[in-house]
Formats: sequence, structure tokens, C-alpha cells
Amino acid sequence: MNRLTTVIFLFLFSACSFGFDSSQLKESVHIDGQEIPYPEFALFKLPGKKLIIKAEHSINLSGPSTITELATQLTVPTTPGWHHYKLENRATGEILVLHLFSLFPHSQVNEKGYLNNYHIGHYPSTRLKGQAIYDPPVGFIQVKQEDMGIHVSPNFTVGQFLSKQAGSFPKYLVLRSELIIKLERILRALNLAGHKTDGFHIMSGYRTPFYNHAIGNVLYSRHQWGGAADIFIDDNPKDTYMDDLNGDGKRDKQDSIWLSGFIDAMSKRGEFKSIGGLGVYGSNSAHGPFVHVDVRGYRARW
Repeated sequence: MNRLTTVIFLFLFSACSFGFDSSQLKESVHIDGQEIPYPEFALFKLPGKKLIIKAEHSINLSGPSTITELATQLTVPTTPGWHHYKLENRATGEILVLHLFSLFPHSQVNEKGYLNNYHIGHYPSTRLKGQAIYDPPVGFIQVKQEDMGIHVSPNFTVGQFLSKQAGSFPKYLVLRSELIIKLERILRALNLAGHKTDGFHIMSGYRTPFYNHAIGNVLYSRHQWGGAADIFIDDNPKDTYMDDLNGDGKRDKQDSIWLSGFIDAMSKRGEFKSIGGLGVYGSNSAHGPFVHVDVRGYRARW
């Protein structure tokens, strides 16, 4: 086991074993314009893309080739799939474990809406209100069964965001880094405010257009672009149902309202770089209460 493999193993073991992970880098690393404040993170980019690396101090990069070099850029491997790197701050010694996925381009979805036997469906042919955020995604993350536990950040794994549609592995996913960071910030703020929780139950993350249509959801649901998650807190008891967050002895829509209010207060204080939607939902025969969070780029409330 080489040093890079050992570092990645220790991060995965730590995150899987001890609940909420509060660790952050003292000095963030910027890659392709994305600020990364965590010691473990994932990015999803097209093959061959050159990623610019910026940090306050110089960064040593080591990767699949095990060659360590002073790095200002990283080229995404041409082979689609996971590629793991270690970025070490030469001044502080801090380490960022980067899980980089080289995407399967959207152009590989065939005319019937399939990508390697997985039914993606078709994205809307026109933008909603002319907004570029409704263009088809540039590519897809392939998730094999053994990939489910790969951490995209300290407290979230790639498997948590998969579409709920039936089908065998491999499956495909779209996931925006901005959503991951927003969820991490909410989780951290809750714990710092004394509302201790290990993490969120993600009831719905990515939805393929095929699955989104099958469940009768709106045509332009942000879930299809990997920028939305339906979440609830499920710690006490752990039973896949929203906890009693407002302390009234009940577990109902009022708890979704409480969680939404907490998140909205963060938004009003300017704690999110990615502005987005926030929705409150109660329970029905199919699910319990939950809150919708997204990073659509403008404020929306319902």
C-alpha cells in the first residue's frame, strides 16, 4: 500500500466511523475556480480539461502515477472514471485528498436516452426562461456498486445522491460541487448551534429525466441537473423519518418548517455562495416531512 493509498484509506475509515466530521483546511485550495475548504472532496470534470490550482502557498501534487510535483494545474485523465490525488500544502503540511471523476460526456447518451444500458432519458429541448442552467449537463459520473462509499466531502458519499430509479449497476449521476458545499455548511452550522447530528438523510438527490417524468415531477426540476437534494434529519430514533426538531413532541411538517427556517436564516446572513431554492414539505403515504435545498443561482421559496 503506497502513501497516497494509505492517506485515502485513513480518510474513508475516519469518515465512516465517527459520525459528523468537522475538519476543515486552514487554507482552502481553489481548483478550476471552486474553493475547497475540506481535507477530502470530489470534483467531476470532462476528460482532458485543464484545471487551474490556486492556493496561498505552493501545492505538491501526487496522483495515480505516484509522481510528486509542484502543481499549478491538473489535466483530467482521458479515461473516464475515478482518479485519486493528494494535494499537500508545502507551508502548512495540510493534505487535500481529491477524488476526481473524469466524466462520460453527455454526447454518449444515445437517441433513445440510454447511456451504457442505463436509462437517462432526455433533457428539455429549451431552456426555462432562457437560463443556461437548464442546458443539458456536460457529462455523467459512473457509479459502480463498489463506488457507493466514495466520499465527495467529509460527510457525504456519492451513493447518497444516486437516482432512486430501478436498475443494475453501473448507474449514472450528475452532482454539482456547489450543492455538496452548501449541505456541508448547513450540517456544520447545525452542529455548532448545538443541534447535534451525524448527517442528513438524502431522500432524493439526482433524478434522471426518465425517472423524474415517471414520478410525475415538474419538467424543469433542479434534481435533474444534480443541484438539488430533499433532506431530513434522522438521528433520534434512526428510522428513516424526520426527527422532532422543534421539541413539541411530534414529528410532522412543523419540523420541516423549523429546519427550513434555520437554513433560510443562514441564507439571509450571507453564509451561502450558491443562492438557491428552499421548500417545505409535510408527510404523505409515501414519505415523511422533508426540506428541499438547491443551488439554482437565485432565491426561491415555497
